[in-house]
Amino acid sequence: MSDTGMTAFCGIDGCRKFEKLGSAGGTVLGLGAPVGSAARCRNMPADVRKVQDALNRFTPLEGGPSPALVPDGKFGPLTLKGVTGFQKKHFGVEGADGVVDPGKRTDKALCAAAGTYPDLPAEMQKHRARAMHIINLARMSVDRARYFKTGKPNTWGIGKSDWEKATRHFQIDKFPGASGWSTALGFVDSIYLNMQTALGYVPRGLVLATDEPLTSNEGAYAFTFAGGYDLSQRNREWNGIPRGSIYLCARMQNLDSDAFSYVLIHETAHYVGPVAETQNSITDYGYAHRKDGKYQKLLPWQRTHNADCYAQHAFDAAGIPFDLNAHLLVSS
Repeated sequence: MSDTGMTAFCGIDGCRKFEKLGSAGGTVLGLGAPVGSAARCRNMPADVRKVQDALNRFTPLEGGPSPALVPDGKFGPLTLKGVTGFQKKHFGVEGADGVVDPGKRTDKALCAAAGTYPDLPAEMQKHRARAMHIINLARMSVDRARYFKTGKPNTWGIGKSDWEKATRHFQIDKFPGASGWSTALGFVDSIYLNMQTALGYVPRGLVLATDEPLTSNEGAYAFTFAGGYDLSQRNREWNGIPRGSIYLCARMQNLDSDAFSYVLIHETAHYVGPVAETQNSITDYGYAHRKDGKYQKLLPWQRTHNADCYAQHAFDAAGIPFDLNAHLLVSS
């Protein structure tokens, strides 16, 4: 999470800071010498890495590599395949010489905005109903968890499994004080309520989902600003990008229905939580689908302020254990 609260959901790598994504929106990559398979190509590591990063911004449908290239600065067979594949897509077989010359058409094409799809907001609308259904189930689960914990007569054990889900994903039972669990559960419920409002009713006239701005060149799945739904953020911008929207990008086309909903819930958690400047925002402390162990080691407060915990809990409440890695339509 950057100081601005901008995040980008980039699949198996999770969310990364905006400043480290994509290009700066220029017209060329800034290569010092040609990169490619010809004898005249110097293939300097810094230049090769620029080409690899640029190729990875594009989906396979746009001529991008699948799987994504490792940006190691080495021009090997996979990078050559990536360059020629991109050239074939954009210039035809005759234009695929396997070389990226500084300032020439492949260089410029690689620096252009990764494709935007005019129908992405419409695509979001198609999946919004499923995301809303899952969020509704999550709120019902939170309500049943509270009912179970209050000790009301409960002959049938109503809410026991819901309490277990709340403790599994948010460690609600580990908050200090007699009412610590209740306060924490109330915060979680408020985030889900805000999601319902943002996705279900949009009473403030927001453009909630929109294509990635051409100037951002991110190549991400989606990105947003923490707290962007707050009225105080409505007229604010960052580098010309309005802070009051969730941006759906071309790579969302690579996700199946469940993954699309999962990413939407994850990003909406960032979006409807406290603004970044409060230091209380919904950020990214860990991701369930990554194997680095960070998600499992999160502290209770971190869990209630971690976007992926909301997505994981919501899908668990819906009876759909979720691993993002299994839901990509093409390798990213």
